[in-house]
Amino acid sequence: MTMKRVLMLCLLTTGLAACAAPPAHAPRSVDDVRARGSLRGTDLDGAWAAPGQRREAESLLLRRFDHLLTALGETSLPELRRFIEREVTRERGATVATETLAAWDAHLAVLRGEPQAQLPNNPAPEATPPTPKRPTAAPRALLIPDPPATEADAQALHTQRASQFGAAAAERLRAQDLARWDWTRRLDEARAALQPLPAAAQEAELAHRFKGPELQRARALLLRER
Repeated sequence: MTMKRVLMLCLLTTGLAACAAPPAHAPRSVDDVRARGSLRGTDLDGAWAAPGQRREAESLLLRRFDHLLTALGETSLPELRRFIEREVTRERGATVATETLAAWDAHLAVLRGEPQAQLPNNPAPEATPPTPKRPTAAPRALLIPDPPATEADAQALHTQRASQFGAAAAERLRAQDLARWDWTRRLDEARAALQPLPAAAQEAELAHRFKGPELQRARALLLRER
């Protein structure tokens, strides 16, 4: 089972909170997952937050968060949080680390279906009710949907997300959908192309279809399946 499927399962059943529960055995560190697990040989997508470039930094930061979340099942949310704090402190200092952890908590809140939280230093934060109700976790169909059959279905999904999560989160989720569907489609095409090839030719086929970090990720996912 790939890490993306693990994340989907967590969201579908008991939500990310269940993934954070203490496992029966000690979770692996993120360093170990990057060295020997599903993140082996890959560079993390996105980047840590950069002061002064809030909109661009937010997009890059969320891409990095989502990449790290694919390791759920091999590691835990507390381990991911410790990794983020350590790495951002090392690269950008304690102040940025504090802001980045607040952004991490806000991102998890959106995935859990809680009222949209704001990233640090947002110049125009949305008003927050004084006593908000904690809603039930959002269904998988809102967070990780299958590709819509029609444009009308796509617009209905976007409208529902905007109503539940806010306009900014809906736009972010739509961008993540497009990237995820494209990546899944390309992986499926590559998987089908690898089936009839001998092992010696598979690496060349992957190199033809993927470049840079994508090649490393595709190699870890597809060649490991065989």
